[in-house]
Amino acid sequence: MEELMRQQQLSNGQKSERQELTCSVLFTNPKFRADKSSTKDEINSIARMVSNAEDLELDRVFRKVSKNDVEETRSLNRSLFEFGHNFEDADGWLKLEQPCKDQLATVLRYMFESHLKTTVQIEINNMYFNCHFIVLQVYSRFFSELDMIPLLVTLPENAVSQKAFMLSYKWMLSDEPVLELAHLVEVYVAATYLRITSLEAHCWKYFDDEECYNEDTACALYVESKDNPAMDVVRNLMLTRIRKFLLTFVATKEFLDLPTSHLIYLLDSDEICVNTEIELFDGWVTIGTRGKRTFGV
Repeated sequence: MEELMRQQQLSNGQKSERQELTCSVLFTNPKFRADKSSTKDEINSIARMVSNAEDLELDRVFRKVSKNDVEETRSLNRSLFEFGHNFEDADGWLKLEQPCKDQLATVLRYMFESHLKTTVQIEINNMYFNCHFIVLQVYSRFFSELDMIPLLVTLPENAVSQKAFMLSYKWMLSDEPVLELAHLVEVYVAATYLRITSLEAHCWKYFDDEECYNEDTACALYVESKDNPAMDVVRNLMLTRIRKFLLTFVATKEFLDLPTSHLIYLLDSDEICVNTEIELFDGWVTIGTRGKRTFGV
């Protein structure tokens, strides 16, 4: 009896040992070598152990590294396009009526005229103008030749007055600009400084028109422009148009303040209406002597 019990215990011990060995085989691969293992072998091993391997989303768990040490993911799922579905094959796509959009020119004009999203400030005697730099670049060589796009540009008031800059910028934004004669000199001086060629040409259309500037109006424009170097050409043109108004001009204070070079240019003109130039010169000298005029001949 004791012999039978001993044999039974030995038999039970061998079975339990075989069961432990069997369990170890399921979770330990005796052929596994770390130096030769691959992600594919590891995935296959888990797939055999789990009934629904796709539930594990193995493509998110196991990743591979490329030669450039960049982590890559290999998806096991197929895309919608790989199944043959394509939105470009929709029926009647080209027959649909396309919605209208605002024209770019209209939108830009609205932004420019409303001074929205301005990009530069122009400072003239502590007054700041919010402008679009691209508009200034289109018309003005002064701005287009700047090396960098500034946030603030300060202009000298003696060259570009506040009123002149406002009218010049308004001229840039207008399709059919009309200049005001009262501020024409200011605008022309500003256009000369800012090198706005087309605006200078616009001003000259008025200067060349004798209906605008002739006789008394030409004399008035001369008086306004005689001390500004930027108006030298305009000044010389106006002196030749005084003509019959010269005798009236001689009786004014402005004539007494006439610089010598301007008087010589006036006397040299064939357009002035006077008996002899010497009478005009003598009158300038005689009247000027009372005011203690000093000049050299």
